[in-house]
Amino acid sequence: MVSDSARRWDDARATAREFQRFDHNVRDVLALIYYLITAQDDCNADQVPLRSVRYRLSNSQRLHQELHDLLPGPAREEDWVRPVEKGMADLTQARLAEHGQDYGPFTGPPPVEGTIWRLWHALNAQHGVPLEDTLPSDMITDDAYGRYQSSGMTVFEYAVRELTRQVDQLLLPASGALSLRAHVKVTGGIHAGRTGRLRAVEWGTDDGQRTCTDTPAVYRIDFDDRHESADVAPGDLERLPEWDRRFVVVHAGEPLPTEWAASVLLATAGPSPDWHDAVEHLRQWQGDGRMVVLLSQPRNGQAPSPEEQQWVDEAAAWADEIIALAPNDHCSPPLLTLGQPADALHHAARLTLVAAPGHAPAPEGEPSWAGTHRVAVAPTIAEAVEAALSRIGRGHRRTGGNRQVPLLVTRSTAFFGWYEEQLTTRTVLEEARVEWVCREEDAGEPISWWILRARLRHRDRSRSEETVLAHPGLLSVVVYHPREPWTDTEVVLLPSAAAARGKTREFLRLPTVVNNVRAGGGNTDRAWSLLVEGLNLFLDSDRLRGSAFRNDSQLTSARRSVVRVALTDREFDDLQDRLELGSAGGPEVYRVADLMANPVCDWATLGAITTAVQPNPPTASLDPWAARQRVLQWREAARRAATLTTPHQEGPDDAADSAAVRDVIAMILYALHLRERQPVDDVSWWTVLFHLQDDQHVIDLVEQTLQDSGHDVIPRLSFRSPDQRKADPIARRWERLNRTRNTSHPQDPLAAGPHDGPDHRPDSRPDIQGSRSGSRPNTIIRACIPRAAAAVHTVLEGGFTEHQRIRVTAGPYEGRPGFVLRPAWRLDPETWQIEVPPTTYIVDLDGLDAAVEIGSGQLAGHTDGHSRPGSPPATTNDQAGDQTER
Repeated sequence: MVSDSARRWDDARATAREFQRFDHNVRDVLALIYYLITAQDDCNADQVPLRSVRYRLSNSQRLHQELHDLLPGPAREEDWVRPVEKGMADLTQARLAEHGQDYGPFTGPPPVEGTIWRLWHALNAQHGVPLEDTLPSDMITDDAYGRYQSSGMTVFEYAVRELTRQVDQLLLPASGALSLRAHVKVTGGIHAGRTGRLRAVEWGTDDGQRTCTDTPAVYRIDFDDRHESADVAPGDLERLPEWDRRFVVVHAGEPLPTEWAASVLLATAGPSPDWHDAVEHLRQWQGDGRMVVLLSQPRNGQAPSPEEQQWVDEAAAWADEIIALAPNDHCSPPLLTLGQPADALHHAARLTLVAAPGHAPAPEGEPSWAGTHRVAVAPTIAEAVEAALSRIGRGHRRTGGNRQVPLLVTRSTAFFGWYEEQLTTRTVLEEARVEWVCREEDAGEPISWWILRARLRHRDRSRSEETVLAHPGLLSVVVYHPREPWTDTEVVLLPSAAAARGKTREFLRLPTVVNNVRAGGGNTDRAWSLLVEGLNLFLDSDRLRGSAFRNDSQLTSARRSVVRVALTDREFDDLQDRLELGSAGGPEVYRVADLMANPVCDWATLGAITTAVQPNPPTASLDPWAARQRVLQWREAARRAATLTTPHQEGPDDAADSAAVRDVIAMILYALHLRERQPVDDVSWWTVLFHLQDDQHVIDLVEQTLQDSGHDVIPRLSFRSPDQRKADPIARRWERLNRTRNTSHPQDPLAAGPHDGPDHRPDSRPDIQGSRSGSRPNTIIRACIPRAAAAVHTVLEGGFTEHQRIRVTAGPYEGRPGFVLRPAWRLDPETWQIEVPPTTYIVDLDGLDAAVEIGSGQLAGHTDGHSRPGSPPATTNDQAGDQTER
């Protein structure tokens, strides 16, 4: 007689085997889920819908626990220590045993439960990924067994992940929803306008029926413009076409690809010329990505609608190259589409004209629109395409808002520098439009000036619009004759070409050239050439000294480099004689004091002059941008700490203590920012809590990190005077925290002198095994550590706090309640990084004399009215609560 268990398992196995495309491990897990559902709902496996299977897969931990409760088998801790290859062998033997009726050491009710037990036991082994045949010696670790290496998951966990993806791929088409990996555009919400790929899906759940909903509740989208993802509602998504990876032709009004390396607009008004040859010629492009050909005519051949004309306007703004028919009237601009002429400001630098069939080009010397704006006119379409491709080269891959910046600007040195700054601050370029470009024959780059309107999305998801004015970068030379006092120093200035002819009253300027770094050589070599050609000065290049580079103003993104050179008395007299005898419009000499009183140069030029000629200028220890970022990060640390330490009713005593607690937390945040090289906002509160074990941990972190970063927090190691040290607000606050606390006047806790540095070696590692008592009794920092730790506890997520009431949910102490004493911190010996949140805790269990260490996965928050003697009750941070109380 066949038992109910045998019948259920046979049905579950047979139903799972119908999914032939699934991997063996995935089918094993699917069979176990069918077996679980039939046991819980008392039904046949062939009656179980996939939505019920997907409901179980929505919570893998709950699924594992339900199978663990239903099936006899070993504890997971014992499975985890099995090598990968041993687990694979167990899995193979379990499948063979199912056919050979070999139940192994199982002593439970035979025979079916023994078969399931062996399979369940094998699925709880480590999952392994194959290694290459030749494994370098530096890759041999304890996690590598033979030809396989542990993936960090069990076979069951890995199979559940794969099964979830496979089931979603079956359910999504049946529900009429988007499929996985679909290319989509977000149409609503804070991510509107962004594009990406659908990576995962979450379904709504009906806990009463234990099934998932008919339609997805939310999609997980991997965005194209940045390595991040977000959950988006189905109603806020629009599906995009799947474009060819190498070559795409897009007609007016059609969606544009979300990524390309090069784009060419073939523009015309009226009857379209035969662009077939041009398209085929462009198809042969061998570049670094996708070529997109944009056609200004709709696919149906009719006149473009207003929406399609708007599409042409955007395509002309984004395209790397534009090819258009030359007009019959040589003095008129070409038309991009009906009633839409090309713009000399926006399009001329990227435009190539094709002479209309049967019309001769404008005679040389005769005025024409193309000649005025330096636009080439090719006699044939093939030659026009060849000219466009020669400028494109191999292209440059761009996504998101970067597609809207043509190659002409993308390749400029100024844009590269500006965009690097955006990446540094994690700012994303959402939209862009080039408003103007200027070309100069001697600039050394295709364009010398450009204006870009940019819409930016910042780290906090806020948006802003900026206008960027940039040039390739300038090199100016300050030629001066030093005198005492330094304001009597004389400087050489030049008039502009227009001012030299007396036609304008422009400001004078320093000898300046476009700093073409692609031409090779350094700033000193280029400055030496400028002195020879512009001032006829032949000086030893070793006398030229570089100065700091900076922007002329916040309106320009390109930097000006400055080189200074001091002339001797004889050299200056010779120069003066030549200038006095020279023609009008030549260089002029001015005293710095006169320039400051009656400036005939702009403020940027005056700033460069005074920086170069002042005696003993202060040396900058940091890049000015890096120094400013440190100031901003310190303010962010103080702001973030203040959110934890503001008392509800603040009196004199509370105000003084709260300020000290805030300074302790801010110091830790700032030191971790410097040490880990990550923004203050990204510093984990768990890492802060680790250093709040006692005052010695805080002192180790702050003094070792800040002293090496230029902050004089250890006076005996400083070469600066006390007044200079006090000018640093961070060093000043640290000095206050190390004063002795005046217990008779709590509202004025600062009463003694500064601390003079640590007694231990500066390269010592932090002690993570337990607290050390501080070596400075009665200091303010020691008194503030408990309050600082309590403040941090209030915002911790994903773990347990000290003195929190808990209950053990698995293992040898299952069911016992107790209190958390402290986290059991672990330090990675390779990276010296603290594992956060803690994976284990030191726990005081009821009825046990000694504390024990238990994994966080075996603990749950518990509320039974008990609190630890001598300590206030802690707030539970476990969102799931006590699973045993449900």
